[in-house]
Amino acid sequence: MAFHESHERNCLHCGERMSATAPKCLNCGRLVDEEEVEESSGINPRQVWLLAAVVAVILVVMLAVIAMT
Repeated sequence: MAFHESHERNCLHCGERMSATAPKCLNCGRLVDEEEVEESSGINPRQVWLLAAVVAVILVVMLAVIAMT
C-alpha cells in the first residue's frame, strides 16, 4: 500500500477518494461522519424535514377547508 493510500478513504455517500482526516467530502459536500453527528445531537435532520413537510401539508389542507366554508 502506498503512503497516500493509507491517508485516504472513500466517501460514504459518493464513493470518491478523500483525505482520511477531512470532515467533509470535497466532491459531494456532505459530512463523512454524518451518522456520528446525528447520534451525538439526537436529532436526525431527515426526520426534521419530514415533520416540517407533514405540518406544511396539514396547514394547507386546513386553510383550504376554511376557505371553502
